[in-house]
Amino acid sequence: MPLESRKIAYRPDIDGLRAIAVLVVVFFHAALSFPGGYVGVDVFFVISGFLITSLLLKELRQDTFSLLDFWERRIRRILPALIVMVLVTLLVGGLLLMPGDYEKLGKSAIAQALLVANLYFWREDTTSGGYFGLASEERPLLHTWSLSVEEQFYLFFPLMLVCLFRFERFRKPRTLSLLLLAALLAGLALAAFGVKFRGEATFYLLPTRAWELLCGAWIASLSTASIPQNRLLREGASWLGLAGILLPCWLYTRETPFPGLAALPPCLGTVLLIWSNARHEGEQGGITSVARLLALRPVVFIGMISYSLYLWHWPVLVFGKYWLLQNWSPWYLRAGLVLVAGLLGILSWRYVETPFRRKTTIATRSAAFRFAAASTIFTLFCGAALTVFHGFPARMPESVAKNEDAKQDRYHSPSMSIENIQLGQLNPLGASDLVTSPRILLWGDSHARCAVPAVDALCRELGITGFAVFADATPPLLDWVSSSEYGLGKKTPEFSAAVLDFIKWRGVSHVILAARWSEYQLHDTQLLEKNFPVTIRALHEAGCKVWVLQSVPEVDLDAPKALARSAIFGGDTTSWRRLISDHRRKNSILYEMAEQNLPARFVDPAPLLLDTHSDRYRADIDGVSIYFDNDHLTRKASQALLLPLFRAAMSDALAAQPRAASPLGGAVRTQ
Repeated sequence: MPLESRKIAYRPDIDGLRAIAVLVVVFFHAALSFPGGYVGVDVFFVISGFLITSLLLKELRQDTFSLLDFWERRIRRILPALIVMVLVTLLVGGLLLMPGDYEKLGKSAIAQALLVANLYFWREDTTSGGYFGLASEERPLLHTWSLSVEEQFYLFFPLMLVCLFRFERFRKPRTLSLLLLAALLAGLALAAFGVKFRGEATFYLLPTRAWELLCGAWIASLSTASIPQNRLLREGASWLGLAGILLPCWLYTRETPFPGLAALPPCLGTVLLIWSNARHEGEQGGITSVARLLALRPVVFIGMISYSLYLWHWPVLVFGKYWLLQNWSPWYLRAGLVLVAGLLGILSWRYVETPFRRKTTIATRSAAFRFAAASTIFTLFCGAALTVFHGFPARMPESVAKNEDAKQDRYHSPSMSIENIQLGQLNPLGASDLVTSPRILLWGDSHARCAVPAVDALCRELGITGFAVFADATPPLLDWVSSSEYGLGKKTPEFSAAVLDFIKWRGVSHVILAARWSEYQLHDTQLLEKNFPVTIRALHEAGCKVWVLQSVPEVDLDAPKALARSAIFGGDTTSWRRLISDHRRKNSILYEMAEQNLPARFVDPAPLLLDTHSDRYRADIDGVSIYFDNDHLTRKASQALLLPLFRAAMSDALAAQPRAASPLGGAVRTQ
């Protein structure tokens, strides 16, 4: 007798497993605990594969399977609660989201309605930092990617089983289980390969996630002979399975390569718990101590509402963080949002999920399919309207749209590599002249990238050529090996040496060093104090005049959002701006260096942003943010603030006769 023939018997321990899965996901997303809590989704996949395959195999063996029945069950199980959540999210988004984010919400609603949300977010994440990136925290429907994976799987899996059951050999549990085992091992191998080379695709796409659902399908296909009889074996397997789920929740982080082999412990842990607590038909008792814990009524209740809780927790957290901004940090605030999500989950389970599943609402199959068609069409219509009309910007004050434009107003250019520098493939500035020696080189991190519009405009005004070289989270300093996990790491000294060689080779006469100096002072104080003067003197000995662009005053949150929020809801626009004393303290090393007798001239943009009415710096010009986040200048602000500074400080020096390039120099290749 196949194991899945017991499907009629309710197993409260599986609802308990659902409770664990949803709680670790929710706590992870709320940053309350479980840094690896995202593995809860993998537990859900295994449970889903087991339960649905159990029913499919039971019906196929009894020749009662109907594809229409199957899809009616899926509609009743998934769609009502999902469509309510999506429509409420669209409504709330209309009140809270800036136009560009509202437009993106419309696009994601279209993708969800077409069951391709995972494909949509995969394409989005190739340029936005991935599932764990900051951009993910502004997408209220991101969590629907997992539902799309499941539904895509169930589009073809039942049909595959129907085809297999046409052959008598595949009706045998042993043969079928071996086939499913081979399929899941092949999928695991693909995921293990993909996570190394195509991380985002491996995370989101069905081919590298199907093996997790197949884990559940495989355990459902086993015969009753596989059910463990030994009590000690059951207990050991149960506790080992629970450890396989919980330990990754504590030990994994956002940096753990995932899924791939890292997904094995939670998936195998779920398999062990399901397997070790299975019972023969008619068997009474015998469940393990773990199963008894999972079957406790409060745990089971959380498992029963787990789907609705999963649906609601992410939009609640996203909308909460979207406008709370600097107030997001207190744990009690995040815990409060989780409680709100829990309440919505209970209401959804009680008044949406349960009536549809029990057929007290929309009782007939034809009505269920009409509901599915109508709700899908309506969601597509809403999403299309938001897309076509670009998030309806007229619903917001004009300053909101201006600040949203500020978020997009940035100079785009990738970080350089050592090979780029050695080949002379730097970003050109000013006049397009491949022969004349460049007069100026802008060198630094992402803050140097932000200074490009100003330096480029200055070069064009003076009719001179220049280049820019930058690498994110990498200061323009020689012999720098940062303790930070970002930037070029151990390659930084080689990168900096290559820049210095380029300067000597091309006879660059002026070098601007620009960086987020406060960040390096925070993490590598002694290294900054040592390497900064060394770099200045090395450039001076190379015949360069050195200019140092001090850090712009940072703010404590996303400035465009804060200004937009103020325009919509009113409220304070002062408390989140940087105190003058804080800025001086966080940049004290550079200010001290400016007082020393170094062969460099320091250019400080901070005085231009002084607020004469407070002890803080301004973060806007006429109500429009000068930053596209909390510390990077927009292109407009770069030209409005930095260009006059550079013009006043450097014009006379740049007008002097340039020095000759190295006799080994020549025309460089530009990008």
